[in-house]
Amino acid sequence: MSIDAAELQGWVSRLLEAWEYAPDDAAFLAETLVDANLRGVDSHGVIRLPAYRARIDAGLVDPQASPLIERSAGVVKIDAAGASGQIAARAAVDELIALSSELGVASAAVRGSTHFGTAGYYARALARSGRVAIVVSNSEPIVVPFGGREALLGTNPFAFAAPTSGDPISLDMATSTSAMGKVLVARTRGESVPADWGVDAEGVPTTDPDAVVALLPAGGPKGYGLGFLVEILAGVLTGAAVAGDIGNMYSDFSKRQDVGHFMIAIDVAKFLPIETFTARIDALVALAHATEPAPGFGAVLVPGEPEERSRRARGEAGIEIPDATVAELVELGEIAGVAYPVEGAR
Repeated sequence: MSIDAAELQGWVSRLLEAWEYAPDDAAFLAETLVDANLRGVDSHGVIRLPAYRARIDAGLVDPQASPLIERSAGVVKIDAAGASGQIAARAAVDELIALSSELGVASAAVRGSTHFGTAGYYARALARSGRVAIVVSNSEPIVVPFGGREALLGTNPFAFAAPTSGDPISLDMATSTSAMGKVLVARTRGESVPADWGVDAEGVPTTDPDAVVALLPAGGPKGYGLGFLVEILAGVLTGAAVAGDIGNMYSDFSKRQDVGHFMIAIDVAKFLPIETFTARIDALVALAHATEPAPGFGAVLVPGEPEERSRRARGEAGIEIPDATVAELVELGEIAGVAYPVEGAR
């Protein structure tokens, strides 16, 4: 079933208001989720709403909580204090824009957080304000280390973005071959997954999404090493939980997750006039586009371009939501008294 993006975002916002989020917070959360769906990252979109509701019901996330903010020179430290990951991350972005305007470079450390959507959302927000940005987050263990058979680290996403004269250059990647959310999407669709995505209980690669118990690092030791860096920045440095101490979003309701996020923002204007910088970036993009594509490829793209194409296409054609996910959303809407917009379906 496909649904108009604006219709879906409006419904999610109303649903979150029914969950006692303030209107501005509800609208922001809805935007982060539907943005992921628009960009083709369905694993981080509205499929996450049932898990969000479950953690609210367990008293582990408070829709009315506000993050606690501490500033020191070019560093901002944020304790989510029961707020959702998106609300804590929004506070970090706002603080970074202000601090980097003053100092040129600023960093933010967030602890006590939860799933915050896509790391790239916040990197692109900083890029649109004239910053080069790096955003990372740790997460509950689901990725085996290179050479191991038991999960040690999370998918530990790494994102960066930079301003151009148009859409930001942006990379948003899991340090695993795949995000676990993509495995969940495959389960709801009844599809198989590539053999290099995950392993079964015996540590053997499998194409059955129902048999996947852990994921594989991207590029073997390279993804493992990058995931370790993310764990150090987002977990160790922020004071958040590390590796196995992070609460599982879907199965551990005994404690808050205590996820950590780490962000760096570089104010371009402190180094070069923004017009000069974007002209140089545009020239680099043009060089990439002018590169002769390899056999089987239509063109050479730059980071973030495939997702921007998806955003435009889905913005016109609608967002396809698997039937199993629609059923969950319909149920959430019925419970909250906010009917899922079947009339918005296509």
